[in-house]
Amino acid sequence: MPDQITIAVEGPEADLALADLLTVPGIQGNIQPPETGEATKDGGVLVAIGAILVIAKGVAEIVDEIIAWREKWKKSATAKPVNIVIQDAKGNRLTLDNATPEQITAAMQTIAT
Repeated sequence: MPDQITIAVEGPEADLALADLLTVPGIQGNIQPPETGEATKDGGVLVAIGAILVIAKGVAEIVDEIIAWREKWKKSATAKPVNIVIQDAKGNRLTLDNATPEQITAAMQTIAT
């Protein structure tokens, strides 16, 4: 398996949050389809798993985009609160909500070419 950053999103509308995160310019990734019988609430997926496979821009620019996305998602009137955990290619995990720009940069650098 090539190096990738795994993303786990938990909470109402986790699938929507993950899909939105993967639209950040310069990120190429995918979403694992939910398993049959995955926990859902009110028709929404509660856990979504995906991966960032390629970073098509500079790491600093991607980190800025991810932080801007995080703030936009938190302030969105329609967004539900979610918990996002990132596991880098080396197996290190961090919670996106509490991560510093330096920590996000270190995670992104594990797959930067």
